[in-house]
Amino acid sequence: MKKLLIVLGSIIALFVLTIVLVPILFKDRIISAVQTEIDKSINAKVNFEPSKIRISLLSDFPNLTLGVQDFSITGKETFDGDTLFAAKDFSVEMDIVAIIKGDPINIKGIMLDQPLINILVLEDGSANYDITYPSEEEEEETTSEEELKIGIDHWEIKNGRINYFDQMSDVALSLIDVNHTGNGDFTQSVFDMETKTSAEDFSFAYGGDVYVAHKSLEADLLLGMDMDSMKFTFKDAKATLNEFHLNFDGFFAMPTDDYEMDINFATTDTQFKNILSLVPGMYADGFDDLETRGEFDFSGFIKGVYSDTRMPSFAVDLIVRDAFVKSPDVPLPIEKIAMEMHAKSESGDLKDGFLELKDFGLTIDKDRFTAQAVVNNFDSPIWDLSMQGALNLDIISEIEPSEDFKIGGIINANINSKGSYADVEKEDYTKLETTGNLKMQNFSYAEKNAPDFIISNADMNFNPESVNLTTLKGNYGKSDFSLNGSISNYIAYAIDDSAVIKGNMRLTSTLLDINEMMGVSEDTEETTEDTTAMEVVVIPKNIDFIFDATAQTIKYDNFEMKNAVGQIKVKDGILTLDPLKVDMLEGNIKITGLYNSQDEYEPKFDFRLDISQLSIPATFKNVVTVQKFVPIAEKMEGKFSTDFSINGLLTQEMMPDFETVQGSGLIKIINAAVKDSKVINGVTSLSKLDNTDEVVLDDVSVQAKIKDGRFSVDPFDVKMGKYKATVDGSTGLAGDIAYNLKLNVPTGSMGQAANTAISNLLGSKVEAVGSSVNLNFNIGGTYDDPKVKLGKTTTEGGSSVTSSAKEQVNDKINEEKEKLKAEVEDKAQAAKDSAKAEAERLKKKAEEEAKKKAEEEKEKMKDKAKNKLKDMFGDGE
Repeated sequence: MKKLLIVLGSIIALFVLTIVLVPILFKDRIISAVQTEIDKSINAKVNFEPSKIRISLLSDFPNLTLGVQDFSITGKETFDGDTLFAAKDFSVEMDIVAIIKGDPINIKGIMLDQPLINILVLEDGSANYDITYPSEEEEEETTSEEELKIGIDHWEIKNGRINYFDQMSDVALSLIDVNHTGNGDFTQSVFDMETKTSAEDFSFAYGGDVYVAHKSLEADLLLGMDMDSMKFTFKDAKATLNEFHLNFDGFFAMPTDDYEMDINFATTDTQFKNILSLVPGMYADGFDDLETRGEFDFSGFIKGVYSDTRMPSFAVDLIVRDAFVKSPDVPLPIEKIAMEMHAKSESGDLKDGFLELKDFGLTIDKDRFTAQAVVNNFDSPIWDLSMQGALNLDIISEIEPSEDFKIGGIINANINSKGSYADVEKEDYTKLETTGNLKMQNFSYAEKNAPDFIISNADMNFNPESVNLTTLKGNYGKSDFSLNGSISNYIAYAIDDSAVIKGNMRLTSTLLDINEMMGVSEDTEETTEDTTAMEVVVIPKNIDFIFDATAQTIKYDNFEMKNAVGQIKVKDGILTLDPLKVDMLEGNIKITGLYNSQDEYEPKFDFRLDISQLSIPATFKNVVTVQKFVPIAEKMEGKFSTDFSINGLLTQEMMPDFETVQGSGLIKIINAAVKDSKVINGVTSLSKLDNTDEVVLDDVSVQAKIKDGRFSVDPFDVKMGKYKATVDGSTGLAGDIAYNLKLNVPTGSMGQAANTAISNLLGSKVEAVGSSVNLNFNIGGTYDDPKVKLGKTTTEGGSSVTSSAKEQVNDKINEEKEKLKAEVEDKAQAAKDSAKAEAERLKKKAEEEAKKKAEEEKEKMKDKAKNKLKDMFGDGE
């Protein structure tokens, strides 16, 4: 007996040891086989850590369980970084016998704990789940199948989330908190598959419209599976959406790329409260306390082939009879609720579509609201509809509360419309028999995280061409508005998503708070910083409106604008101001230009700003563009005007993308001053000049531009103390500055230190350079940490001071030379003149002496002749 116990104990120990050791012995082979298959088959990033892989025989003996924690699959290329699949724990059951024998690995079961499955199909048909490599040769495909077989007979999902978005078909589906189990022998060609599914939150949308929002879902299916013909028969199928129960029978088949179906559905519970649970917001707290009565019938079918070119025939019928609903919190019930609706297409062609809504009605207090409609041809609708009576939305909202929104007010309608979409396309409005009136009183719409929208009074008259809005007054949060005008093409807009609605309106307001409209919260305490970022405002492309607007106050970002008057145009996704005049920043602005959101990821702006007498300090405080490009304005007082054009892109926070901003214009500074600037202090410190720490801009015009991330200015003159200065240069986005400052200083008044420095530089007195010099400063670094250097000092004419001094010395020498030469020439000339005068004097004296001698000789000859005659004739007496 003792030996028998020892033998049995040894066998048991060996058995347990085998269970423990087999996973260890075969772990490397299993991981290697799985990794090999992943590398060969999957064109995606499969993320897991080998250390988080576990292998066990104990949990499902004799099968082996391979598990991995934190497993995920992310896409490549187009879907790079997008998660296709992730799970906290991913377990696979495999046949241990096949592993021991070295046969292909056979997967028998899959368990997913908290999985996330994201399926995305783009407009071009590419899908993120298409991650397998295409087989190049049949031989490779055969080898792959031999390495890994899938013979799943059971599977399970715990607390999962599934998202499906097909952009090509415009279908979206969301399942949250999904629990699912299923079993079936997929090694067989014909077998039964049983599944149980539940989701706490189920939503479905098609064509941009949400048909199911946040409803609970349960589905139990028993399907007959014929894998050879790909036909699936509903043997026992039922689904529950909130309290709405449906049963299915028939089949669904995929023998080719087309889908064949013959499915009937009908409700199994006809209590009115169950269909009421599908109304948005109804399945909330208090739903169980509603008092209801009445019954309904719901049934239909889908039969035929669905393909790229064909639609199956279908029919849906819903009838509600004498229903009643009342909330314990609301004094008045909604009663005499009735409806009969039929929709069908016997051929499946949308042109054969038919919808009839008749005898719809409900009564609140003594007010009865009724509606009827007939629509033929879903491809190009032909309609005949009408509505009459009053709707008390306050009562309806209280009985059918929603966690997402609340609606109220009274709508009184008397509208009849008859026509066809073909006439709408041809704009033949005379054939559209649309008449009536719609009035609204105290209409309100409140939504989470959004201002309340209230229309206190509205009166609209309908005709085929337009809706004439005689009165509409209301509020959106703090903003108030009054509208009147007309809206056209409204019928096409209601039918066709691509149609454009047009309007010509006059808007008046005492306050438009754009910040509140855009979801930007206002600080209630000055010490609290608002960190809520704006988001891109997308202008609808199918709206063509012109507003003649007048607003006493507009709040936008940090701005408060007063007395706004202008024309606002909205068309093709572009908002145009043409122009808008406002008083702001202690001056006034006329804005002409546009905001373009056609590409919502790169919105554009292009404005011309005609600015008059704006406060420089207020502008710097509120305008981020000035803060970026003109940081010195922080130290400026005074006002400016400008005619400036600016354009560029905006970020997703509605801030300028400064790298793309371009602009130019003339800035006129009427009377301004710069004090306590590090840049100016740097110039004063280096020049050693007194009274240069205050810069005055008096009637200064500056030509400026913004390009390639820099703000630059052409040369302009300012006063630094008693000196004239000329400035030009630029500021970069990074805060770097590159400016030139030329300071004109009269010589002799520079201060002893500066005079001595320049005199030492020249080797002569500073007065030798002329009446003034220009000190040229190069300013770099940043505005907060400027680097000021003295460049070449020049004369008023632009020459360097050194060459100018030499020129002045040479001029002095040449002047003395000329002076000496002139003196020598003067003396020589004087000598010449003196010699000439003496010669003339001597000549004259000789001439006079000669004349005198001639006269004397003449007298002597006269006397001699007289004596000779006397001798000849005697005395003559």
